[in-house]
Amino acid sequence: MKARIASFAVLFAALAASATAQIRQGTVEFNPYAGYLFGGNFGDTQVDFTPYRLAVDDDAIYGGRLGFNFNSLLELEFEYGYDKTSLILDSDSSFVPPQFIGDLTLQYYMGWGTFNFGHGRLVPYFTIGSGVANLKPSISGVETVSDTRYTAGIGGGIKYFFDPHFALRFDGRAYSTYLGTSTVLCGPYTFCEVSNWLTNGGFNGGFIVAF
Repeated sequence: MKARIASFAVLFAALAASATAQIRQGTVEFNPYAGYLFGGNFGDTQVDFTPYRLAVDDDAIYGGRLGFNFNSLLELEFEYGYDKTSLILDSDSSFVPPQFIGDLTLQYYMGWGTFNFGHGRLVPYFTIGSGVANLKPSISGVETVSDTRYTAGIGGGIKYFFDPHFALRFDGRAYSTYLGTSTVLCGPYTFCEVSNWLTNGGFNGGFIVAF
């Protein structure tokens, strides 16, 4: 009887230990992921006084993150994301269908500061970051070049740990890429300089291997 009690006590202590301290100081997290990214517009100006705007279509995104836990709260992550999508001429009107004009490859190279809130199996988090996006268009019959632009990001999600070394991760975040400024007509005989940003947002999921 005493042996059984001792065995149950050891088992309970092991379960309690595994339910706490899932995120540990000094550990590295590897997180491959896949998801869906909703496209945005290249600024908010119309194309050649038509009802169309140059936009990015919705498509899948793939990538990976490598993170280092300074402590149970703060994690520094580096991310690579790949999204091969389409360039379209889009309109606010439901009577004007979008028109495909070419392909667009987006590659994100980002650094993130991730704040984990919790020590148990379920760990919600908030993340904010910056880096660059490489935009490579491909349009039939048109000579194009790739361009790399500053990108800011924000997001959040949850991690669910099965043990201190393996977890599932569900994540939502947005990327906003600076495209430069343009001159637009903003009133009678008045022109304004506006900043243009390409903002994409979406959801993804994957797993974490911590070591």
